[in-house]
Amino acid sequence: MNENVFEPGTMTLGVNYWASHAATEMWTRWNADVVEADLQHISELGCRLLRVFPRWDDFQPIMVLRTNCFKGGFRHSWAFVGEKPLPVTEAGMAGVDEVMMQRFETLADLAEKYHLRLIVPLINGHMTFRIYNPPAVDGLDHFTDPDSLMWQIKFISYFVKRMKNHPAIYAWELGNESNCLSQTESRAAAWNWTAQITNSIRANDSDHPVLSGMHSLELSHKRTGTSIKPWLIQDQAELCDILTTHPYPMWRDYINCDPTNTLRWSIFPATENTLYSGVSGKQCFVEEIGTLRRTFSNFHDLGRQLGSILWLLWANDGLALLWWCAFEQTGMEFPPYDWDEACMEHGIMMPDYGVTPTGQAIGSFSRFLELSPVKALPKPLHNAVCVLGYQADHYQLAVATDIPAKQAGLHLNFHYCEDPLPDSQFYLIPCVRRKGGLSRSQYRQLMQAAENGATVYFSFDYDVCIPEMETFFGLEITSREKENCQYSICLSDTEIPLTLEYRFLISSHGAEKIDTDGFIWEYKKGRGRIVVATLPAEKIMLKESLSYQTKPFWKFYEYLAKDVLANRVIYHCNSEIIVSEHEENERRRYAVVCNCSPNTIQEPLTITAGWKISGCSSNCEEVHLDRDMLLSLPGNAGALLVIERLQI
Repeated sequence: MNENVFEPGTMTLGVNYWASHAATEMWTRWNADVVEADLQHISELGCRLLRVFPRWDDFQPIMVLRTNCFKGGFRHSWAFVGEKPLPVTEAGMAGVDEVMMQRFETLADLAEKYHLRLIVPLINGHMTFRIYNPPAVDGLDHFTDPDSLMWQIKFISYFVKRMKNHPAIYAWELGNESNCLSQTESRAAAWNWTAQITNSIRANDSDHPVLSGMHSLELSHKRTGTSIKPWLIQDQAELCDILTTHPYPMWRDYINCDPTNTLRWSIFPATENTLYSGVSGKQCFVEEIGTLRRTFSNFHDLGRQLGSILWLLWANDGLALLWWCAFEQTGMEFPPYDWDEACMEHGIMMPDYGVTPTGQAIGSFSRFLELSPVKALPKPLHNAVCVLGYQADHYQLAVATDIPAKQAGLHLNFHYCEDPLPDSQFYLIPCVRRKGGLSRSQYRQLMQAAENGATVYFSFDYDVCIPEMETFFGLEITSREKENCQYSICLSDTEIPLTLEYRFLISSHGAEKIDTDGFIWEYKKGRGRIVVATLPAEKIMLKESLSYQTKPFWKFYEYLAKDVLANRVIYHCNSEIIVSEHEENERRRYAVVCNCSPNTIQEPLTITAGWKISGCSSNCEEVHLDRDMLLSLPGNAGALLVIERLQI
C-alpha cells in the first residue's frame, strides 16, 4: 500500500467512485463482480486514492411511525423503510442496514486487494444536485434539528467503529459537500454541526485524519446580496485535519471567459488550493475537479488541460488530485442523471473500461511521478505574501493576483487581513476596498517592514478609503473622476493598457510617480519602499478575456519583486510558460516548467552563470531540451529540470 499520501512534495492521484453499472444506485443494485473489475482498472491506471460514498438513505433507511395523539402526529417509533422493525443489534440501534455494511466491507476488501486507499465521506445526503435523506429526517434542518443530528451521530459512531481497523481506510470525511445539505445563514450553526460530526468521528477513531469535503468555503462571514456566507475556511481548518478544494473552473465566469487549455483554466486549481492552505495553515488537496465538456471543451482538450493542472499542482505542493469521476454517467436514466443538470460526462473511463483523455492524463502523470528523479519536491522559492481584505471577492482576487505572480516567477502565500501578518520581503495588498480590512497597527507593521527592506505593494479599488494616506503612502487622493477611458501603465520599455472606470487625482507628500501617466507611485521607506497603483489593476485585468496572454502585466510584478527574484537561476520570456524553482540544497535545484497554452512553444532558457541544467524529464515524449538551451514544450505539457551548481 502507498503510505506517502499527503506527504509534502508528493502527489497522489485518484478518483471519486460510483460503480460503472449503477452510479448512485450502486448499493441497492450491488454487483461485486462489477465493482472488482472497476477497481482493478482504476488501479491499473495509476490511481491510489478512491473517494467512496455510503449513500445516507441507503445505509440508514429509517422512517418514523406516528400516532394521532397530537396535531401532525406524535412520533411513536422508528423503523426501516417498509415498516420493518429495527433489529435489537448494535447496527439496528444505529438505524444502519447490515446488508449495506457488508457490501461496503466487500468494497474495502477489494480496494485493499488493488492497492487503493479509501477516503470515506460519512453524511452523503447531497450528490450531483440531488438530496438523499433517510425518510425519518427528510425536510429537517440537518445542521440544527435534534432528530437529524441524533441519527447522523448514531450512523457515524457505528460506521466508524466498525470500519476503522480496515487497512484500506485512509481518512474520514464529514460528507460530500455537506454545506449543500441544508440551508443556514448562521456561522455558529455551521461551526456547531462541523464540531459535532468531527467529535463523533474522533470519539470512535483517533488514528485516521478527518477531512472537510466542502463546497466553496469563504474567508469572511459576509453578506452577498441577500445571502450570508456562513461556511468559512478558518472554521473548517479549526475542526478538521485536512482541507479539500473542489475547483470547477466551468462555474467561474472569470475563468471560463478564456478558452480551455489556457492560463486561467490551468492555474485556477493550484491557486484555490494555495488559497485554502495559506489562510488555514492546514494541508489541502484537490478532491474534485472536472469541466462541462459539451460547453467548454471536447474530450481531447479536457485531457490536455488536466495535464497542465497536474504539473502546476505538483509544483505548488498540491498533495493530491481526485478527478470527478471514475466513469461516464450519460447512460443512467434516473435522477439526477436525467435532470436538467450538468456533470454527467466526466469519467476517466467509459463503462466498457475504455480510457478517456482525462484518464490518460492521470495515468501518464502517475507513471512520471513513479520514475521522477525527485520523490518529494521541495517547496517553491521566491515567496511573497498576498493579503486579502474583508470586502474582497477572495476567489477572484486570488486568481487575479496569482496569475501575474506565477508568470513573474513568484509563489504567493495567501493571507487573510484579520490574521497576524507573517514576515516577508514582499507584500501584495491588491484592489483595496475601504481600508482593506487592515487595522492601523497592521498599516504601521507594513511600514516597519518597508523600513527594514521589504517592498509593500497596494493597488486601490475605486472605493478605497484609508485614513492617513500621506503618512502611510506619501500621497493623498484629491479627487475621483468618472473616466471610462483607456490608459497605460508605462514602465521602462513596458506598456500595459488598461480600461478605467474612474481616475484618482493624486497629490504627492513624498511619493514619486514611476510611470508616465501617473498611476504608479513609489514611497521610499528606510531600506525598502511602498508602491501604490492608484487603480484596481488586478480586477481590470481579470475582466478582460485573454488579457494575461496579450498584456505584459506580469512584468509590473516582476519589477515589484526584483529583490525577491534576485536569486533565481533560470529565466524565460514567454508569458504562457510558468516556471517555479525548488531548492534541494545549495548545489541543486529543480525547476518545474509548464506550458499553459494549447500550442507547442519553443522557449529559449537562460541560466545564471555558475549553474547548469543536468537533467530534463517529462511524461510527454515530445518534450525536448537541446544543447542550446531551447526547450520544446507541446501544448499543456510540463517538464522537470534538474539544475546544479558548477564546481568551483
